[in-house]
Amino acid sequence: MTITKTLAAAAILSAVPARSALQEAPVKKVIEKISSQVAASERARLETGVRQAALRWTIEDGTPEEFEKFCMENFVVGAKRELILDRFQSKLEALRGHFTAMELELRRELDEDRGELSPMDKMFAAYSPSAHLSADLFKSKLAFTVLLNFPIPSLEESLKLGASWDRRQWAAARLAQMFAFRVPAEVKQKVADAHAAAENYINTYDISMDHVAGPDGKPLFRKDLKLISHWGLRDELKALYADPKGLGRQKTIQAIMERIIRQEIPKAAVAGKDHLWDPIQNTLDGKPAEREPDTRYATLLNVWRAHSLEDPYYPSHPTHMDRLFQLNREIPEPEVEAILISILEAPAGKETASLIQKRLKRELNAFDIWYDAFKPPKGLPQDQLDAMIRKRYPTAESFHKDIPHILAKLGFDPQTAEFLASHIEVNAARGAGHAMGADMRQEKAHLRTRVGKDGMDYQGFNVAMHELGHCVEQVFSLNKMDQYLLKGVPNTAFTEGFAFVFQARDLEILGLKKPDAKAQALKDLDDFWMTREIAGVALVDMRIWHWMYEHPKATPAETRDAMVSIAQGVWNKYYAPLFGGKDCPLLAIYSHIICYALYIPDYPLGHVIAFQVEDFFKTHSLAKEMERLCRIGSVTPAEWMREAINGPISAEPMIKAAQKALTIIR
Repeated sequence: MTITKTLAAAAILSAVPARSALQEAPVKKVIEKISSQVAASERARLETGVRQAALRWTIEDGTPEEFEKFCMENFVVGAKRELILDRFQSKLEALRGHFTAMELELRRELDEDRGELSPMDKMFAAYSPSAHLSADLFKSKLAFTVLLNFPIPSLEESLKLGASWDRRQWAAARLAQMFAFRVPAEVKQKVADAHAAAENYINTYDISMDHVAGPDGKPLFRKDLKLISHWGLRDELKALYADPKGLGRQKTIQAIMERIIRQEIPKAAVAGKDHLWDPIQNTLDGKPAEREPDTRYATLLNVWRAHSLEDPYYPSHPTHMDRLFQLNREIPEPEVEAILISILEAPAGKETASLIQKRLKRELNAFDIWYDAFKPPKGLPQDQLDAMIRKRYPTAESFHKDIPHILAKLGFDPQTAEFLASHIEVNAARGAGHAMGADMRQEKAHLRTRVGKDGMDYQGFNVAMHELGHCVEQVFSLNKMDQYLLKGVPNTAFTEGFAFVFQARDLEILGLKKPDAKAQALKDLDDFWMTREIAGVALVDMRIWHWMYEHPKATPAETRDAMVSIAQGVWNKYYAPLFGGKDCPLLAIYSHIICYALYIPDYPLGHVIAFQVEDFFKTHSLAKEMERLCRIGSVTPAEWMREAINGPISAEPMIKAAQKALTIIR
């Protein structure tokens, strides 16, 4: 998981609320006055620029006369216009870079495992020093300088014309899009506050598994096992496929998940060690107990309400869904949904489920959406694998020191490996793990993964490899970028794609995997099954956001019921025919749904993109080509795919590979 890039923009004339202090007459007067002083070839750009600036000019910005004076002094052509682009690129790197560095420091206690969180730590994490940046750039008239001189391309224009743009034109487009929308700083701060509170809720939502009991009242799991929801619970469930006696504990984990989803979990069982909890009977020490209040859904609603405060400032994109798909992902929501449904409806899904049932020699359970035994054997039992990783990486620093060797095993030359490692910092995570990239070249990307008191286990290493993929992308796409405003990748799904490519090579790094035709088939089927699982979760995430907009006065309890109903509906249509059993809410367990505001769709998109990129790497060097791909930068997804692998985003290659894999594995 990683942070997302700055929102792009769309249509010019409907981009802002009707707060402009300017009528048509003074705007037209400015256009006519400047037109007489510039070449005919510049007049269309002039009119666009003046109208863009006028639409965003408020009473607080000045009188019509002051607007006229500003336009007369600041509309430029030729080399002076190029200077604006260059100056903004250098100054924005300084601004963004230092703000990101400040936010990193303010959030350290929340993001990193540094002991118990204090109320002060949470307040620092919630504070966003950059919340006023956009407002300040408008107040200082810098934003208006951009709007006056650089047309804001719509998504449609970017898709149609982007292939013919050079790098400077792309940078200019991204600069203009930065100021297409004018959101007050206080609104941005409220969004930051809501996200910080949600992340704190999720990052501290642990289950003490050594206090989870069976019907006989005896603990079911090993001593000192603490699992964060949902990541830790899911990964423990997946690991139990290797245990011949693991079925009962898997069913218990599913019960825990469903209690969390329905908010039936006893309040004292969340991060609690004072009682034995039987999730099946839902009792503490054999007795009924007070349930957790609907905090999970109150948290989700708080995030939604914060983002809904932004809605009036995006008239052309008046919902968070519109903004994420049209402006951030730059892929229309119907196209994303079509990709997800194509995966869920592929016949390979039913055939894969039949194969899993045959392998397990039992009827499928709902939790088998996380069936994890298509991966080639790890080479060691889980406990020995954990012990080996702990010995190799007793601290976060020991993993950092090994990054050059890891990258060398992936084919990177020593100089590049050292360069990448020198731009990455590794920390022990409080949560499941994430990556946070830098925004200026002199800062480092940050890799966080869980590191226990006795060292990193295999789960932590697997996450670390995923986050290393993010960090390598972040370092390349910043430090090797020709235009700062193109730093990064088109959207989060692309950096997830690189992360999955790295994560899939974790066993190779450990020297435990011997690739062959069957191993490749197993991997292809595992990729498909994993993507099929998260595709359904993405649909749930998308639909609960639509539901919240349709029910703006909903209570946490009503939102809980809606979430369960939506998850059951997706389950009944796309999963029950394969697994049996209706009305399962399990798809709603993902913590991302609660605290990351419609982030989940980036995962299946990331898997699809990763598969296409991985397919590309079968005939091209990962180490050599990754830098080229990262340096394409944050153009539109369609343009990135054209330049990278000469094709569109499509699940078809993954589906075909899964179908082929089934014939090999059978």
